[in-house]
Amino acid sequence: MSGHTEFNRAAFLAGSLAVIGGGLPRRGRSAEPAGPSVDPKEGLARLMSGNERFVNNDIPTTSAVAEKRELLTESQAPFAAILSCSDSRVVPNLIFVQGIGDLFIARVAGNYPDDLVTASIEYAIEHLGTRLIMVLGHQNCGAVKAVYTAIETKKSLPVHLSTIERLMSPGIESVVKAHGTEMAAVEANVRAAVATLRTTSSVLATGVKSGRLLVVGAVYQLGSGKVQLLD
Repeated sequence: MSGHTEFNRAAFLAGSLAVIGGGLPRRGRSAEPAGPSVDPKEGLARLMSGNERFVNNDIPTTSAVAEKRELLTESQAPFAAILSCSDSRVVPNLIFVQGIGDLFIARVAGNYPDDLVTASIEYAIEHLGTRLIMVLGHQNCGAVKAVYTAIETKKSLPVHLSTIERLMSPGIESVVKAHGTEMAAVEANVRAAVATLRTTSSVLATGVKSGRLLVVGAVYQLGSGKVQLLD
């Protein structure tokens, strides 16, 4: 695990208690979803502590889903926004043991942001108070593999898929030319996506510069379930 930050277990336990119905206030109390007051480093600690529980199969029993759902009908305040791959094996709420209303998730094959994805993340920041953004790549990513092969063989992907190739190629080209591994390409793609978010969005650039926002990259291992932060 990268030494990106120290993880506060207490912050996690206080902030999120169940996979789907988690963090549910008792009847008679107002809803207190994680929101603008959540420091991005505290949010990252919460995610990583949740992932540790997922790896250890320490997942709380789902409860009171309907009540939590009802409490969130008028508003939401997710403490983290996650850009992940559309891969069916990558399910952020499970991977980080978070519940309804905790995570704002954008999913697209290859977890690389286009204008629509960037706009979605900006919405979470400006309107929902989200202060932590994570780009989550994963082991054996089919989109990365397809773009890697397209660059290597000099055979472009078909229409529509070529859009993914156009976005992702600059970030992994050097890995392909060096005959690097597909995992190296996955990591390079995540780093490129993080850099794109940080530089092409004035909202994110300003937030990162001021210290209000944290944008990080990570890779999910399909077999172990472990998420590793990238430097």
